[in-house]
Amino acid sequence: MKRGIELSWRYNHKDQMVLRLEKKRGKLTLEEIQDLLMYEESRRYCGHYAILLNCSEAAADGGSLYLEEDQKGDAVDLHQIQEGEFCPICGEYTPPFLYCPTCGTLWEDMEMNVEKLIAAMRAEAERSIKSENPNQTRDGRLAWYWSYIGALDMARQLGVITELRRQKLHHEALEIKEQIERG
Repeated sequence: MKRGIELSWRYNHKDQMVLRLEKKRGKLTLEEIQDLLMYEESRRYCGHYAILLNCSEAAADGGSLYLEEDQKGDAVDLHQIQEGEFCPICGEYTPPFLYCPTCGTLWEDMEMNVEKLIAAMRAEAERSIKSENPNQTRDGRLAWYWSYIGALDMARQLGVITELRRQKLHHEALEIKEQIERG
């Protein structure tokens, strides 16, 4: 265990079990909390947790829910969330962590990556643009094109593709736009 930090199970004010992390001096950071839970005590605390943040007026006025006024350091209560049970905070059913709740396939077995998803989105856009549907207008075809371009921009903003890759895919998609303009 890191020096000056203690982990213990206890009941909170609602009689729910929480994992209390206490640091004798200084503030706990999210990175430090994650590191402790994932690697300390032979990975005994690995799992899914929720943290309640006190951002109320009482906290803004200097009030504290966890520590006495004269105590130095920091403390946080972590609510453990179990897969497929009810959330201890909101009471809602938690989705599965390992498999898709819709089809039941393990997430790791789906072998979906960003490139496959982008290729599937482009294929769908092209299929819809080339559709012989008489109700499909030029504006409708352009909407499919711009939806694909928007997906590329979002993938870049999320950091799952590089700017160079986004530009390359955008340049490749120009042939779709030219096809729409030719009619």
